[in-house]
Amino acid sequence: MQLIEAKRRQAQDSRDPLTFELNSKIKEEASLKESKANKEKSLHNLQMSIRKLLSQHQAHQEELKTELSSNLTSEEEQILEQLNFSVEQLRKQLADVSTLRSQLETQKNIIENELNANLRRRREELKDQIESLTTKEDIEVHNVKEELERTINNMSERSLKIGEELKHYSQELREKNTELESIKNAQREREERMRRYEKEMEKRLSDRTILVKKKEEATKKLRELGTLPDEAFAKHKNTASEKLLKQLHKVRESLKQYSHVNKKAFEQYNNFTKQRDTLTKRKEELDQSKRAISDLIDVLDQRKDEAIERTFKQVAKYFSEVFEKLVPAGRGQLIMQRRLDKDQSDDDDVEREGNEAGSVDNYTGVAIKVSFNSKTDEGLRMQQLSGGQKSLVALTLIFAIQQCDPAPFYLFDEIDAALDAQYRTAVASMIHELCENGQFITTTFRPEMLANANKFYGVTFSNKVSRVNCITKEDALNFVEQEQPH
Repeated sequence: MQLIEAKRRQAQDSRDPLTFELNSKIKEEASLKESKANKEKSLHNLQMSIRKLLSQHQAHQEELKTELSSNLTSEEEQILEQLNFSVEQLRKQLADVSTLRSQLETQKNIIENELNANLRRRREELKDQIESLTTKEDIEVHNVKEELERTINNMSERSLKIGEELKHYSQELREKNTELESIKNAQREREERMRRYEKEMEKRLSDRTILVKKKEEATKKLRELGTLPDEAFAKHKNTASEKLLKQLHKVRESLKQYSHVNKKAFEQYNNFTKQRDTLTKRKEELDQSKRAISDLIDVLDQRKDEAIERTFKQVAKYFSEVFEKLVPAGRGQLIMQRRLDKDQSDDDDVEREGNEAGSVDNYTGVAIKVSFNSKTDEGLRMQQLSGGQKSLVALTLIFAIQQCDPAPFYLFDEIDAALDAQYRTAVASMIHELCENGQFITTTFRPEMLANANKFYGVTFSNKVSRVNCITKEDALNFVEQEQPH
């Protein structure tokens, strides 16, 4: 059945494009017929126009054959010239129309040939194919219909049998459900009895636990009272239980006189003693932790002080060396300032320097003393220096730090603007010496900085736009010389 259905669908799929192609060809044939009619109509009109023109031409030819009278006026001669001109134009139009007619007739013949040779034959073939497909389809549909009816009859019979079996199974299912309900009811009754037994068991266990607890409390109280002598047991060994109970009642009545006494005093004393011991032990642990933390803080402070002093000594050392290179005739040094420098005299500082040297908390800053023309005098502070000297000292400090902790690159903006020529040369030599461990980028308008440079870039400004171009050393020197004041 599926195979027949697939064949039917395949035939339907092959029929649809053929039907579509047939419709398109019919439309194309109608359009060609309409075009042919229009062309025949236009041809007829052209033929009528040609006949009219031929009759006019013959009339004009006959008129030309007649002898002209010599008594024509000037107006008549002008009219005659116009008519001759019109005749020439009409002849040209007649030639054009004849050409167009021949072209249209050629197109008409081509279209008729194509229509007769291809389209009509294709239409007949398509009609034959559609008729053959329709006949085959009807036969296949009829066969499929008969097969479907047979299948439906078989399925109906099978459905009746399945219905009878279903009724039988339904009856059995109802019986099984009834049995299951009875079993579930019996199980619920057993579970209910089990729950009652469990509750009774829990109650018995609870009573037992309470009795055991009371027994333990009584045993504890007996232990607290101490061990009784054997005479006490012998004394009351043969006494009746009723008499013993009466004596116990009298003792309890007499104990009520001491009801104001705190019966839990001994227990509280024991608890407080245990808490005191715990807190004492905890205090000792905390004191030990405090001492360990204090020791760690002291060690860290000591390491911090040593690191600061070590770093300062390195920077101070390189500061002195770099300053002597930049200023050969002078000397410079870094001085660590302490609080004692503000409160006491220099003599006291010297005496206490050994005791306070290891504490960074006493440090308040760093001072600089430099001398530009002597290695023996006391030196000048930063506040006493000129602008160029301050710039040179700042560069010295930067170079000293660079030797301790080098950076990947340095950017200087006209650092030589306030320096003298000899100091500019010294700074340029220092930068050239340090460029092996870092990159130095400087902007300058002085020729000394260009002597040892590796790359030169010129910055120009035009039309409100800045441009950076790589230039040669000669161009850079020429630019700098142009910018020098004359």
